[in-house]
Amino acid sequence: MEVNVDVNGARPAGAALLSWLYFLAGLLVAAAILRIAAWDPAADALWLRVAAVAFLGLKYRSLPAALELYTVFWLGDLLGGGAVRFLPLVAAVPLYAGWAPPRLMRAAAIAAAAAGSTLLIAAAAPIAGWGAWAVTAATALTLALAALNLTAGPRTSPRAVDVVVNSASGNTMHLTQQFVDGVQSTGARVTVHRFHYYRDFRAELTGDALAVAFPIYGFKPPWPMLAWLLRGLPRGGGRPAYVLYSAAGGPENAHLLLWLILRCKGWRPVGRSWGVYPLNVATFRWGPRALWRFLDRLVPLPTDAAAVRAHGAAFGRGEPAGYPFLIWPLPLFIGGILIDNKWVDTPLYRNYAWRRRCNGCGICVAFCPAQRLYLKDGRPRARGTCTLCLGCINVCPRRAMELRFWSEYGRPYPPRWPKLVVRRRAPDGRAVWPGGS
Repeated sequence: MEVNVDVNGARPAGAALLSWLYFLAGLLVAAAILRIAAWDPAADALWLRVAAVAFLGLKYRSLPAALELYTVFWLGDLLGGGAVRFLPLVAAVPLYAGWAPPRLMRAAAIAAAAAGSTLLIAAAAPIAGWGAWAVTAATALTLALAALNLTAGPRTSPRAVDVVVNSASGNTMHLTQQFVDGVQSTGARVTVHRFHYYRDFRAELTGDALAVAFPIYGFKPPWPMLAWLLRGLPRGGGRPAYVLYSAAGGPENAHLLLWLILRCKGWRPVGRSWGVYPLNVATFRWGPRALWRFLDRLVPLPTDAAAVRAHGAAFGRGEPAGYPFLIWPLPLFIGGILIDNKWVDTPLYRNYAWRRRCNGCGICVAFCPAQRLYLKDGRPRARGTCTLCLGCINVCPRRAMELRFWSEYGRPYPPRWPKLVVRRRAPDGRAVWPGGS
């Protein structure tokens, strides 16, 4: 499925009219949900969740969007009580339905979502329990971020876009390629900076826009990239920024963490995209090899790749792109930061190689982004910290490398896009891979 843009990245004819019609339909759906919630707070929300996701799926045609929306709706039902259970539905349906280029439509969508949420909270008062408060706070934060995006004013089409991408297995790089293709269709120049050997990473971000791409590790970016974003990312000066990430499951609030960092650094987060990609963690890859060979080919769906290309084209045109910053009611990324960082990973993760399998080729040594592996007596040894990318396990051609107590009982992930995997470090510290440099 190709992106519906021409060679100049123009929007399809009639898109504005269709957007307004879809938005009006979204208002009707949200009003119906609000009426049901007020009339019967104990009503079964399952069919409402399914109906809302199906309706929004007509616009986004994206598995990631459907998964995230349904999960947030389900968490609202699980944690909230009474009518509060319906709060994510009442807010997200008009907001997502009206997430389109016309500023008037986005303003009306935010106003409708805020009005519906206020009416529902008034009907549910008093709010009782930490779960209900968490759902209410997450909904309020979602609307606040959308309002900040709107009040920042219109933006022009970027002429040059810097893309900083962290990808060990090639999955996130594949996602990034779809976005880059979309941006380039508008005539913008794109410079890709591969964040791999993090100690040597240097990037001159001279473009007038930025995109940051990463895989989800513990509901957040990998800790080396998180450290670079906090300490190495230059000030944005109000330039627009976009967030891209890949995950095998739910990304939770990783985008909220990126939003906070980018805003504090002077960037202007304007949208996000994410993709469901094959599970690349051997710890959880149980079962026959044929089963995983089949599962690895299922995602990403062709429609998901096309959606990200369309998001890139919209970003290149200076329009609202991707999905709103929908906030989950559980800040699990805080736990991810506490259990996955430089200090915890150093003693916890230990590499070793099976002597009968290892041939001393050194592929894992050349790949390691932490540069912790070295050859001794023809076998790889480890020292220092680990980034938990598991690349040394996945790129080993003889399945010789293991992470003690974490990978022995699972199957490695053979990269689906091997040309997108980093092979070695250049003398100047840049990452070199078959698909670029």
